[in-house]
Amino acid sequence: KQWYQRRVAITAGEEITVITYYDCNNAPFKSLNPADNGASVAATDNGDGSVTQTITCAADTDTARFELMTTTNSAASITCLKTTGKYEPQFLGRCKETNPFTGGKGSQNMNLKNSGTKACSSTDASAVGEFSPANMKLKLNSMTDTACGFKHRVPCLLSGECTLDTVKSGCTFDDATGVLSMNYFVNFVTPVWKFTERDALANKDDQVIKFWSCSESYSKRRRRDAENDFEDFESIEKRAVNGSDAEDSSTSDSTHFVAATTVGVCTVVLMTAFLTVLVLRMKQKRSEDLEAL
Repeated sequence: KQWYQRRVAITAGEEITVITYYDCNNAPFKSLNPADNGASVAATDNGDGSVTQTITCAADTDTARFELMTTTNSAASITCLKTTGKYEPQFLGRCKETNPFTGGKGSQNMNLKNSGTKACSSTDASAVGEFSPANMKLKLNSMTDTACGFKHRVPCLLSGECTLDTVKSGCTFDDATGVLSMNYFVNFVTPVWKFTERDALANKDDQVIKFWSCSESYSKRRRRDAENDFEDFESIEKRAVNGSDAEDSSTSDSTHFVAATTVGVCTVVLMTAFLTVLVLRMKQKRSEDLEAL
């Protein structure tokens, strides 16, 4: 530690008091701030043996803003007293760097487990023509299709305040669960600083992202097959708009299966009864013929 003493002239038998002071100009100080974020620290000699260290954050720019963060043992300014040789509070504060949001993302899942077409599947035989992975990506990323694509559901794409990242955006299909995932990524024309601003631009509305009945052609299949697909997807869209759970898509199919099974069982019972009566009548007629002989 650096210190100094006050020297005084004394005479024999005189009592004196010696006060020891620390040299704060050489006292080390600590900071919670990282060394590479542009902040500066300045020392001030207060003239009474104390020294104050003050941190100043870097000026805001278009790509970064800085805010001084302090805790119970840190502050914007800390002072060393000559009587202790230590700084109080213990640390200089930290300049928190905040960067703007340059983009956003979103997704929508649709349960196609009970649909005849597994759109965007890379393995299912039904995912051909306009529902192949490549053509699904084209229609979802289209900026000119008047019915299909992310453009119609994402606010900033509609307003022109962002552009669609067509490399990252597209779809995937989970063959195990039958769930189609449509994922989009957008880049803002002008970066924003608040979460609320980002969400207002990039979060899709509450409607379904359409990929059927499109205005443009994407190697469509036979018209009859396509119409069946559209009916399935329109049904899914209505349930989604009404807020139904995706798992509800299996309810109507299960009901139809039970009804069909019931009709089938009844038909079998009636046919069995008819055949039984027919056999008995043939046996009776044969007996009558033998008696006649």
